[in-house]
Amino acid sequence: MPQTSRDARWYRSMLYIPGYKLDWMLKAPKYGSDALMFDLEDSVAITQKADARDAVATAIKELRTGAFGRFVRLNGWRTGCLLDDLFAVVIDGLDGVALPKTEDPESVAAIDLVLGELERSRGLPVGRIEICPHAESAAAIYRLYEICMVSQRIKRAGCSGGPTPGGDAARSLGLQLDDAADEGFYFGAYSVLQARAAGILQVEGAMTVRLDDLDLVRRIGERSKRLGASFGPAIHPSHIPVINQIYSPSQDEIDEARDIVSFAAEATARGEGAVRYNSTRMVGYAPVRTALNVLKRAQAAGIDIGDVPTLELPRF
Repeated sequence: MPQTSRDARWYRSMLYIPGYKLDWMLKAPKYGSDALMFDLEDSVAITQKADARDAVATAIKELRTGAFGRFVRLNGWRTGCLLDDLFAVVIDGLDGVALPKTEDPESVAAIDLVLGELERSRGLPVGRIEICPHAESAAAIYRLYEICMVSQRIKRAGCSGGPTPGGDAARSLGLQLDDAADEGFYFGAYSVLQARAAGILQVEGAMTVRLDDLDLVRRIGERSKRLGASFGPAIHPSHIPVINQIYSPSQDEIDEARDIVSFAAEATARGEGAVRYNSTRMVGYAPVRTALNVLKRAQAAGIDIGDVPTLELPRF
């Protein structure tokens, strides 16, 4: 059955912040990330989990009016922590939760049900909180399409860059990677295929855990974008300007997209379909849709796209 695309706010960047660092979370918006991920999982010691939940809840309340996204990475199922996490952070201002070490569709279906009950009991819009599944094992990567299809809350998933060197997924797959390796991108491409087939348009790029190499951040981000990523994660604020630039349309891209849409609008007014553009290539509906997506992303990033004619296209 054809899967329609799932509408979601487009973010260029997502900054991870340890959930026990309230002062870090409160000052994180100044770094310019489009979304923040408050982490309750790996960055928080077992003895700090309870305090971290309180800190994250406080941060969400304090930052709930910000124009950025507010997400929380939970602890996984079978840790004994996940329900406590949800009870603490499902409040006004929360935009989504990340489920680490997602293994199967059932684990997503379960969290979907819990979220729905909490939304109803707390007077929140039902279904608005996103679920971001993190496939971190061979089994999860293999079943990512099924995982994405189990809940309409899933609006961003996959990783075009493949497993992070030294991470759980790389270990599960038996990969020996470093940041310069290309082998992981084969698995990343498979992940993108499954996410896109499920109608997911917001695809995560690769991330480096090296803090002081901005050239590496740029190389990884640009390669991820070419492989289908729409946004990039970061664990350090200095990475955000680079990531935002990578995932924002360039002025040349915007100018060409605007020209294509204008050219297509003129052709449509003449009753023509596919036409020759700039004497070098034919432009039909597909390139026009691509151009419209470029302009939409530019507007989402706050970039002036100039005057663009209204153009209606066939649905398919």
